[in-house]
Amino acid sequence: MPHPWDTGDLERNWQGYFIPGTHILRNRVGARSLDALRDAENDLVEVRVIELREGPHLLGDRTYDLAFLRAIHRQLFQDVYEWAGDLRTVGVEKGNESFCPPGSISQPMDHVVAEVHRLKLLKAVRDADLPRTIAYLYDYTNFAHPFREGNGRSTREFFDLLLSERGTGLDWEKTNQSELYAACHAARAESNLSDLIAMFAKILDAEPAYDF
Repeated sequence: MPHPWDTGDLERNWQGYFIPGTHILRNRVGARSLDALRDAENDLVEVRVIELREGPHLLGDRTYDLAFLRAIHRQLFQDVYEWAGDLRTVGVEKGNESFCPPGSISQPMDHVVAEVHRLKLLKAVRDADLPRTIAYLYDYTNFAHPFREGNGRSTREFFDLLLSERGTGLDWEKTNQSELYAACHAARAESNLSDLIAMFAKILDAEPAYDF
């Protein structure tokens, strides 16, 4: 039996992600309201992030490709969603911004991993060029938006891991969701990376999230 969100029909897939008769995503925690799901998600994901920070080996080889991003998502959301780590089967958008069609998700991520390895896991990037490089790669990863939910947290952890390879950190406390969303929107809708570059210049620091 196929999962209700993977039926081969886009409309049925869209509805299949939700608990029947609701707008609440199917979940493992029994949440029947948006608030209950959000609270459970925040608590459970926080525990899994801590677990990952203490043991990044849980992800296997650090390949920084789509499979690696999927492993991050699965680690973070395994207690919340049955489809943790699985690519979404529907199109998604925020406001007037559409993300990569589900059948093409691998394309922007293929570009990301090619650049990551060309730049020697960013170790070949000069400090002065790092904010622009991260903004460029983050924009591509954000456009891929591989998952039905949880893209932001998985992407941030992806870049925390990647920057740790060169002994660099990202202090996400120095920004907020509104600034990040606005910068990502400008990058996508206006092909303008300046806000993302400025944000990363502000939050880069010398304290990596991971110790390899």
